[in-house]
Amino acid sequence: MKRKTFLTLCTVALVATALTTTALLTGCGGTGEQHSVRVAANLPLTGALATYGFAVRQGVEMALADLETSRPGTRVPVFDWQDNQSDPQIAVSIMQQQYLNPPAVYVSGVKPQTMAIMDRITTKGTPHFVWIFDAFINKNSRNNFRTWVSYKIEPPVYIAYAQDLAAKRVAIIYVQLPHTVEEFEKIVTPGLQARGVDALLVEPFDFGRKDFKDTAVKVRAFGPDLIILNGFQAELVGMVRALRPFDLITDGNTLATYDMLDAAEILGADELEGIRVVAPVFVTRPDRPAVAAWRERFETTFGKEPRYTHAFGYDMALIIHDAAQRLATSASGTEWIEALRNTDIEGITGPLRFDADGDLLTPLEIGVFRGGRLVPLAEEASVRG
Repeated sequence: MKRKTFLTLCTVALVATALTTTALLTGCGGTGEQHSVRVAANLPLTGALATYGFAVRQGVEMALADLETSRPGTRVPVFDWQDNQSDPQIAVSIMQQQYLNPPAVYVSGVKPQTMAIMDRITTKGTPHFVWIFDAFINKNSRNNFRTWVSYKIEPPVYIAYAQDLAAKRVAIIYVQLPHTVEEFEKIVTPGLQARGVDALLVEPFDFGRKDFKDTAVKVRAFGPDLIILNGFQAELVGMVRALRPFDLITDGNTLATYDMLDAAEILGADELEGIRVVAPVFVTRPDRPAVAAWRERFETTFGKEPRYTHAFGYDMALIIHDAAQRLATSASGTEWIEALRNTDIEGITGPLRFDADGDLLTPLEIGVFRGGRLVPLAEEASVRG
């Protein structure tokens, strides 16, 4: 009778706190606590930004499956996946529920949702993987980590390309959010001007915009020799489809942010042809045996090609797993942070090490779309002589 009563109370407690499978593994007298690491994930799985959260989840799920096969018996992370629906207020509610059973590691994204909860998680001292592009979001932070590319490492690539192109007139179209304002107004624009760009057309736009015809008209009147495109997946699709009819995209004059890799899932090969994109080297050069095998497994599992966010999600799970093997089951938040900062392993995206700010050190280069596929611009240039 006592055993039956205990199980009933345990079930009620789980329902009342809205905990997921993770709680079943770690709470109410179960044995999972000894072997697993609780990771609370607060990501957009539906809504305008769902493409990013869903990619993180798929990458992590593949990593966990690989770890169960290759490292049986080790402390494989257990994720509590919650959908913030691309809404910051929902993200706050989810975080409050998840901390009824505090996790060892927290994961959140993307920009609006992370900003709504980041300070609270810092106060709690939990290591926090932020899926956010901001150039300096991790500066002076002790508990933040990032395994995504960022606007800290992208601007130098824009500036170097403009210099190589000897560009004098540059048009910049970007989504107007605090992190992009920071990137283009404080880093890219001054950098271009310092390197001889005589004229700039800067066209910020509101998040969620779909029609860019009027922007295309302004760009045509300006007559740039370089166009820089920034935005999320759907917005970049809209930009390309507005610029193409005016013949404003020529081979070599258009350079886009990372999200063009996601927009490529929607745009046709003819629409993408000749567009340059700032990309991680593992994306532009996927022939490394481990990467090629990983891509093949991903396509078999999910029926589609992996994108860069899938790979960074995969490597995040590897990093958390690696730290768990070096920590006691009762490790504190401070011990977790120190273990994560000392990460030094090999992942799908390359060597997995963090800089002083907790940002993954990710090499970038420019890729160019040819026949719907991204190839390294440097390699193409060497072939052409």
